[in-house]
Amino acid sequence: MSHAPSWAPSRSPLASWGPRFLARLIDILVVVVPALLIGAVLALMLTGLLALIGRGGLETSFAILNSVAAFVLGTAYEAVSVTRWRMTLGMRVLGLRVAPLSGAGYPGPLPVMASVARGALLWSPVIFGFSAPAMWTLAVLALVLFGLWPLWDRPNRQGLHDKVAGTVVLSTR
Repeated sequence: MSHAPSWAPSRSPLASWGPRFLARLIDILVVVVPALLIGAVLALMLTGLLALIGRGGLETSFAILNSVAAFVLGTAYEAVSVTRWRMTLGMRVLGLRVAPLSGAGYPGPLPVMASVARGALLWSPVIFGFSAPAMWTLAVLALVLFGLWPLWDRPNRQGLHDKVAGTVVLSTR
């Protein structure tokens, strides 16, 4: 049986569902507030342009641009945070860290594309936020695939986004 050298970081346990869920709620707030502001500015600019050519549609423009802004911001936030610091702000607050599945509980390098894929899959349901019926359906689907999946996934408690990226979420506390 081999042990890690004394200078090596210690092995961390898998994170439980509660802190992961709360961390995700914090991350949603961190992304959605700026996305709403960016979407509003872009929608107003687009509405002005449409008014110049004789067309309208602020409601549709706002909803579509907010969906795209939330997806792009959420994916970028997740990819940069996880690649650079191995955690998002919500994870930092709750003592969580993303690690490679192959690391067996030890921190290690995460490929940038794995972090991008993880973030894109995680934030993909917001792309359809401009359609209220589709959004409710996708919200439930996202809750199951990304939020509840770690409850029954064994042995690594991975959400679908973790499976695609080859990552696990560890507790640092």
